[in-house]
Amino acid sequence: MDAEFQQFISMIEPVDGDFARSYEEKLAASGQADTVLCHLAGRLAAIRGSERHDLLKKAVIIFAADHAVDGGKNESQGKNSKADALEIASGRGPINKVAHKVGAGVLLLDMGLQEDIPESPGVQVLKVMAGSHYYGNGPAMAEDEMLDALYSGIQIGQNLADEGYTAIGIGSLGERSILTAFILTAAFYRSQMPDLAGSLKEKNQMKMLGAVLRTHGLDCTRPLELLQKAGAPDVAAMVGCILSAAHRHVALVFDNAVTGAAVLIAQALQPAVMGYVFPSAAYAEPVHRMQMEYLHLNPVVSDPGKDDQAMGSVLGLSVLDAAVESMKED
Repeated sequence: MDAEFQQFISMIEPVDGDFARSYEEKLAASGQADTVLCHLAGRLAAIRGSERHDLLKKAVIIFAADHAVDGGKNESQGKNSKADALEIASGRGPINKVAHKVGAGVLLLDMGLQEDIPESPGVQVLKVMAGSHYYGNGPAMAEDEMLDALYSGIQIGQNLADEGYTAIGIGSLGERSILTAFILTAAFYRSQMPDLAGSLKEKNQMKMLGAVLRTHGLDCTRPLELLQKAGAPDVAAMVGCILSAAHRHVALVFDNAVTGAAVLIAQALQPAVMGYVFPSAAYAEPVHRMQMEYLHLNPVVSDPGKDDQAMGSVLGLSVLDAAVESMKED
């Protein structure tokens, strides 16, 4: 870990948990909101460092990249994700409509799509590679590619904070990203593999997975190395954005297993980020459920259906809006 990055993450301050609990109890005693909204309002107040209830200025960032482009399942060669990206770039995607309803701007970042898309208003091309490599064939990214993506995410977070944004929702777009989310998440369960198995078949599967993690040196105690070996540029940029949001006292909402993998890496680098991070939706997808269990998080929205392109995070932002409303006195 280079000295500049180490200094940056060391400047991230933990949220004042006592302040959050005190304000939550104050709201609950007044009867102004239900338990969930009181809890969220307390956390938001602690992030801001005051009991003010200004409206949130919200942004949605979709990090786009294709994964494992040299793996055995790359059939579309990035055409599907390019089509989805172009729909969002045109303003006609489902996420554009939903984000507009909650008053959030949408920013699409091409961190590593296999096929190129043009830069346009609301679209930035920060591509560090044309899709990540399959971790089984070698590192998913070169170290400089990983760091470029990481610092791009940090800069995006800083820019949004400078522009006055107080809440960011992150999302993913790209093919085969769930494979990356799975192997990154599995690395955090490496020492618990035997406890996850029930049947003999499951025990054998866990042994095989444990062997894969050991063979490729995938260890959550070395988070940047894990990110380079088995991650992808969109996940690296998300990690940077999460760290940056915490550094600038900005609330950050995440949703699916891909964004959850970034949260796992970010908290391994700096546990204090968890004071600024909000889960949005509870998905039935097993990897996401493993992440919520590991992080001890309880999402506030039931499965919203579509689990990519930040759809869940937008719903989470709307819940934070409701929490802000609960702060207001009658």
